[in-house]
Amino acid sequence: MSKARRDREAIPHEQPPSDRPPFPSPRLTSLVAVGGVAALVVLGSLTWSEIRQIRLGLEGRLDRIDGQLDKMASRTVPAAPAGTRGPDPNRIYTVKTDGAPARGPAGAPVTIAEFSDFQ
Repeated sequence: MSKARRDREAIPHEQPPSDRPPFPSPRLTSLVAVGGVAALVVLGSLTWSEIRQIRLGLEGRLDRIDGQLDKMASRTVPAAPAGTRGPDPNRIYTVKTDGAPARGPAGAPVTIAEFSDFQ
């Protein structure tokens, strides 16, 4: 008889009935499941209470910051000095342009002098 034929024609051997209960008994499995659910509930409630404490602390800090911002906003800002800074726009300034590169006629009524630094 060939090996393939023997395997096809083999009769499955039945296990003799055992007096021992199955290893993970249904009672043990249910106890482990209930214990796992209880552990999850306890850990969830601890996490929830810790997050609540953190949130309350942050709300208190934000309230203090809001109060400080309100105080700062209510302070009056001193006005800028009345005088203007920079050159007087009504004054005519004389700039020596002799020997400097120029564009346009030398006797123009307006001369624009540009200064730049290429460093």
